[in-house]
Amino acid sequence: MIKSPKIIFSILVMSVVVFAACNPTGKLKKSEKEVNPYSMSFDVPDSVSYAIGMSMANYLERQGIASIEVAFYSNGMKAGIEMGEAPRPIVDSIGGIIQEFMSSYSGSMTEKMAADSTFVPVPMSLSENISYNYGLLLGTNLISQNLDKSNIDILVNGVKDHFGGTPKIDLEASGITLKGYFDLADSLRGNLNQQYLEDNKMKEGIVTTVSGLQYQVIVQGTGKIPSEEDKVSVHYKGMFIDGSAFDSSYDRGGPAEFVLNEVIPGWTEGLSLMPIGSKYIFVIPYGLGYGEQGSRSIPPKSTLIFEVELLEIVK
Repeated sequence: MIKSPKIIFSILVMSVVVFAACNPTGKLKKSEKEVNPYSMSFDVPDSVSYAIGMSMANYLERQGIASIEVAFYSNGMKAGIEMGEAPRPIVDSIGGIIQEFMSSYSGSMTEKMAADSTFVPVPMSLSENISYNYGLLLGTNLISQNLDKSNIDILVNGVKDHFGGTPKIDLEASGITLKGYFDLADSLRGNLNQQYLEDNKMKEGIVTTVSGLQYQVIVQGTGKIPSEEDKVSVHYKGMFIDGSAFDSSYDRGGPAEFVLNEVIPGWTEGLSLMPIGSKYIFVIPYGLGYGEQGSRSIPPKSTLIFEVELLEIVK
C-alpha cells in the first residue's frame, strides 16, 4: 500500500452536516439483520438521506448540470448499491461514459463560443442514459462511504427538490446535518476499530510488536528476509475489520512491486519480518496505516487487515 494524500469524494464530503437534532440518543443503529460485531454500516436517518441528495444535486449543479432524469438517476443508484463492491474496471467504465459525455458537451460549447463571441453556454440537461450512469456511479460510492443503508427514495427527493427549487431545508442546514452524522459515525467506527485490535491480540497465534503491529504466521518461508531498502514482489488482499475487501493484487491478476520504505509503516515493519516464501496476516492500527485522515478508499482511523505473500526480492 503506497503512501498517498487523502483524496475525499467531493460529492458526499463537500457538505459534512447535525445528526444530534434528529437522533437525540447520540447512537447509530445497525441493521437488525447485521450479525457481524465489527460491521461499520449503520442505519442512515431519513434526514441524512435527504441531505445527501441535496449535496449531490448541488455538486452536479456546480458542474454546469441544470437538470437530470430523476427516475433513471434513482434506478441507477439502486442498481449501483445492488452491485455491492463493484470491481474497479466496472466503476472506471461507468466513469468513462460520464467523462466522455462531459468532454463532448464542453467541446461543443467551446466551438460555439469560438464561432460566436456573444454565445452564452447552455447548462447541461442529462439524458436518460447519462442520468442512469451518474446514479450507478454514485450508488457504488455510497457503499464505499458506508452509506448504502440510505433511503434512496428520500435521497432522490433531495436531488429533485434541489433542482426544482423547492428544498425542504437550505444547504447550510443540510451541511450541519451531514457533519453531525459523519462525526458520530467516525467516532463509532474508531471505537469498533480499536475494539477489534483489543479482541484480536488475545487470539492464539497473534504476535503484537512494540509498535502495535499484529501479525500471524500462516506459512513460514525459508528464504532471505528483505531490508527496508529492498524492492519486493508480493501478492496481497486488504480488508477492513468487517471482512470487506478494499484492494487485492489477486484481482488485478499480478503481484505488486515496491520498495519497503515507500509503503505504509505497518507494511514496512511486517515485511521486514518475513522470509521469502512466507504468508502472513497483518493487522495494522491506523497509526501504522493511513492515520487519522485516511485516504481515497480508507476511512479515517481504520484498522487494516492484510493477507500477504512475500514472493521475492526484486533485483
